[in-house]
Amino acid sequence: MSRGLGIARYGRAVVEDFREGARLLDRTLTGFWRELADIGSRPTQSRMGVVAAVSVVLTTSVALLMQLDAPWWAAVSGYMSLMSTGAGSVRRGLLRLSGTIVGAFVGFVMARWLLYDQVALCLFLGVATMAGVVAMQVSPHGLAWLFMAITSSLVLLMSLNDPTLAFQVACDRTIDVAVGVSCAMVTAKVLQDWHAEPPPTAPGWRHLLGAQWPSLLHGVRAGISVVTVLLVWTMVDLPDVGQMAVTIAVVMAAPLIADGGTSTRHLVAEKSFHRFMGCLLGGLVALACLALQVESLFWWLAMIGGVVWVGMHIQMGRHGIPYVGTQFAFVYVITMVQGLAPPESIMQGVDRFAGIIGGLGILMIVSLLLWPNDQELKNELRT
Repeated sequence: MSRGLGIARYGRAVVEDFREGARLLDRTLTGFWRELADIGSRPTQSRMGVVAAVSVVLTTSVALLMQLDAPWWAAVSGYMSLMSTGAGSVRRGLLRLSGTIVGAFVGFVMARWLLYDQVALCLFLGVATMAGVVAMQVSPHGLAWLFMAITSSLVLLMSLNDPTLAFQVACDRTIDVAVGVSCAMVTAKVLQDWHAEPPPTAPGWRHLLGAQWPSLLHGVRAGISVVTVLLVWTMVDLPDVGQMAVTIAVVMAAPLIADGGTSTRHLVAEKSFHRFMGCLLGGLVALACLALQVESLFWWLAMIGGVVWVGMHIQMGRHGIPYVGTQFAFVYVITMVQGLAPPESIMQGVDRFAGIIGGLGILMIVSLLLWPNDQELKNELRT
């Protein structure tokens, strides 16, 4: 009898998860179309879109002139370093750059040992991810911690097949980010306001085993997810494990609600879904643009700038889906910018897109299995 009740309860939970997924899909698509309908109606959004487009086009052009190893990573840095004010953009860019430099050094040093020991590598990736994710919730310099974790993971993962490449990868990632951050700062200086902003507040590292326990728990589960991605990739040979690791690390950095009023599971699921939809929509638009086989550098850059403008418009919108806009622009850029010229083939973009979707699929499974529901979260907070 009790077994039958348990099965029925589980069935109802599964049905409710599907219903919530359908509701989330409806809200996300509705918000997306409303944002598109609002294009041009709000000067603040339009202006910020121009800032983002100029920053990405400038970064891409400089990266191509310098013949950087990964111009797409530089272009993404030029977009992700921007905030609503010039002062905020500079601070965010410096945090991103400092975290990248430290992470590149750590990844290079650890590559001497970890790339020859898979167990130790998994342990390091899990701990680094946990530290970065926890820091995003408790430290005013959390972004630097997060990018230290991301960059060290990238250096290690991209050197798996050839450990001698670790130094080159570390240098390349640092230069890519430095170019992107520098171009974003120049753009912010010219096009954005520079009024002073109050320093960000954060609860700090104290009481991680007390009042900040949910933050620590959040980080532990993030570390488990990253290790799961690595193990699954090793078994089934999924493409672009570095991008999948970045996907999980950034999605898991969703801040907790301080009063515990909303479950961690719901927050992570919502942010994961928004990233999924943003990546899906941005990737599809990018693949459609690649299918046009544009060979002109001018028109290629114009397409990148135009779609980035739309992505920033959605990110700055008022319909509750800013993360969709962020990921829309993010995936569009990394799919469109493949080398030192307009891409000649759609296949590399398809591979990158598949890597992101693979990481998100694993993330959603781990989230459903390991994240607590509302009642479980209340019990954790009580204890």
